[in-house]
Amino acid sequence: MNQRAYGIRELANWILDFAEKRGVELTNMSLNKLVYFAYEHSLVAHGIKLTNAKIEAWEHGPVFREVYRSFSEFGNRPITTRAGKFSPATNRVEIVEPKLSAADEKIVEEGISPLFRLPASILRELSHASDGPWAATWYHEDATNPGMQITDDIILRLSRRTLMQ
Repeated sequence: MNQRAYGIRELANWILDFAEKRGVELTNMSLNKLVYFAYEHSLVAHGIKLTNAKIEAWEHGPVFREVYRSFSEFGNRPITTRAGKFSPATNRVEIVEPKLSAADEKIVEEGISPLFRLPASILRELSHASDGPWAATWYHEDATNPGMQITDDIILRLSRRTLMQ
């Protein structure tokens, strides 16, 4: 498996820019699902882990906590800003500029192109497949599942989305 060093806010901002250029507004829920589907596609179809960010199983599907917190102020309204991160060099929060390689941009686009125009409710439904990674994590068989983490192993074992595209 190949590892990339992209920050999760960087991926989220790239997807926001991609959607905006195509006239599509994204909510926090739809953005989290699209980031997840891009990650899933990259991992399953290309063996590329785009980020080290933890994916958590929340009630409404897979969530990257950093993405959720960056845009929680929007609720279910369209996101109109970009994710920022504190910079010790400037002592302020700065917008995270997406700097994906051209090859990785293509992979992310492959993963989200069939989905980014769908409403958040449909993306939520797709992420809730009864035999998919979210369900295996949310309805786990073990006594505990700390952090309700959707791991790469679970994604690789249970993901079939790339076969449907």
